[in-house]
Amino acid sequence: MKRFDIVVFNHERLDSWFRNADRIQGFVPSLDRITIVSCSPSEKEHALMRDFESKRGYRLRYLTRENRGLAELARIDYFTGKVGTLEENLAYEFVFNMQDHYLDTDSSYSRWGPKLNNRVKGDVVPDGTVFDLPSIYDKLNADNLSGAFCDRNNPCWFTIGSRPYIAPNGGNFIVRSSAIRDSRVYSLCESLRRACDDSYAWALYVEFMWGAAFFEEGHKFYDLKRDRIFSTWERDLFYTAPDNFPKLHAWYGPGIAAALRRVASRLGLTARPG
Repeated sequence: MKRFDIVVFNHERLDSWFRNADRIQGFVPSLDRITIVSCSPSEKEHALMRDFESKRGYRLRYLTRENRGLAELARIDYFTGKVGTLEENLAYEFVFNMQDHYLDTDSSYSRWGPKLNNRVKGDVVPDGTVFDLPSIYDKLNADNLSGAFCDRNNPCWFTIGSRPYIAPNGGNFIVRSSAIRDSRVYSLCESLRRACDDSYAWALYVEFMWGAAFFEEGHKFYDLKRDRIFSTWERDLFYTAPDNFPKLHAWYGPGIAAALRRVASRLGLTARPG
């Protein structure tokens, strides 16, 4: 089976990703793919694409969508086939999905302002990181892992009820396409889409909810930064975000939880998240 679909969710920062694409090594066009999901199509972007393809000697997949819901609605659209087709989107064993500036540690939009000493934002790759695709692929399969993350701050730790979850900052993570195919993940995505009010608060809530979708305790994930496999989420080993998740969950969560309970009941399963 083909290895990685590297999916970049873009809004007017495609040049940022192309400038830093060398952080991804061992890319084999017959085994791996780069998919750009853009809500800012333009002649400039097409020119950047053509230049990148000419230099690399292979073609990229380029999909467009409306500019709504920030990267998180784009991710939902990709995971459910609203952009592209589900069969083609999930044709690779792993989906390595990221924001357009995830690989860029230098640009102004990857850094906080002077009040925070211009430090690099938490949703940007750790300094010096290189993703060697063959070695990551071998690790994921040798240890039968559900996916991987490489998080500057370590993923956010949070709870829903009594259940702990983690959520990588910025929604930058690798996950098996088979996990995305799970009917409960699909239903969660649809519920999150219906709740979309095109606000930053909604997008922030969805970033957390990828934890509920994929990062339950018992699922094994590889932390590339710390070179460590995790299957339990000990609070002191992860990042506690300053965002008020309980408030976000109180606002957006009830309708989503109800939808998941209906799906679980139909399938004879226990609803997730708790």
